[in-house]
Amino acid sequence: MDLNTPTASKVVGGLSLLAIGGLSWVLVLGPETSSLTDTRLQIESARQQNAVLTQQLSTLQDQQGQLRASRHQARHLAKKFPPTADQPGLFKEVTDAAVSAGIGPKGVTTLAPTPPVIGSAAGGVTADPPAPGSGALASQTVSVSVTGTYDQTQQLLENLEHMPRAYLVTSVALAGGGDGTTTADTFTTTIAGEMFVMPPVVDPGKTINLDATTTTN
Repeated sequence: MDLNTPTASKVVGGLSLLAIGGLSWVLVLGPETSSLTDTRLQIESARQQNAVLTQQLSTLQDQQGQLRASRHQARHLAKKFPPTADQPGLFKEVTDAAVSAGIGPKGVTTLAPTPPVIGSAAGGVTADPPAPGSGALASQTVSVSVTGTYDQTQQLLENLEHMPRAYLVTSVALAGGGDGTTTADTFTTTIAGEMFVMPPVVDPGKTINLDATTTTN
């Protein structure tokens, strides 16, 4: 082919343009297209992450709104199931229950708690209080002997079951004094029951950290 002819010049020119176009794709447009694809993938990934974080933030905000009720419930549980045996507090509550029933502190002849054990007080596996964070509930047998009238004894039983600290009455033994024909007769009553020890409930506010949850636009 004669390269000096117009036709040859056109062919050569066309091939040169194709070569330049191909080289431009390899050197410029190809990497730019790949970079654009990567950017789009990163944007989509960021959108998905944003959706997850937004949902987590909404959940945490809901939990934060329930903190007051949760803390109130935790304080209530701490009274019913204290973190230690607290024998001085136990003695005071039982004595107050007797005084409120009209028996008086001198009418409480015996007040004997056993060490707390994990599980049932009758068949626990250890004499140690439950470890913090274990969620285990320990129980201890508390025996109370009182001297009073039938009405006073009945009122004491009600008072024991409504103490701030939970007391589960398991048995009541009544020994009479007098012939039992009047409510003024004096009885000796032995009451056995269980009280409980539970590790403190973790403050739910300490498990919520809104500052650590962020979103990316």
